[in-house]
Amino acid sequence: MAKVLVETRKGLEFLESGKFQSAIQRFTKASSARGTNLQKAVATMFAYETAKYRREWRKRTFGNAHLFLYDMNGNNGKAWSDVDIAAVLLSPDNNKMNEFLAKFLGRNLEAIRFQRRYAYGRLLNSWRNESGERYTRYTQTMAVRNRLGL
Repeated sequence: MAKVLVETRKGLEFLESGKFQSAIQRFTKASSARGTNLQKAVATMFAYETAKYRREWRKRTFGNAHLFLYDMNGNNGKAWSDVDIAAVLLSPDNNKMNEFLAKFLGRNLEAIRFQRRYAYGRLLNSWRNESGERYTRYTQTMAVRNRLGL
């Protein structure tokens, strides 16, 4: 396994336990470690989003602070990028991490769950027939999964 993935997973463990500074340090270390550009981009995305979340988390103590709005009622309508898909695939599947992913990616929990199903769950017959010529979500997810080496 690539050094980037090892450091990113350690950072995710720190993030899950609420140790934001240690998580940011691991993600920053991972972004400069040996690995593919996609793996480094995921580590950089996690470092940036964790730092932003930590800053907003600290501002809650002030009554007049303008907090970043993380709440999403529905899907934001944006297409999934390869980095977004890779972030979902690398993170563990539990409630706390899914909530972080929903905040970091601007998606709802159902979209995160469905993205995991694309990569690891039972396939629908319509997904098996996709050729990838239109770069649909299932074929994009499988391509990202292969590029990550999972």
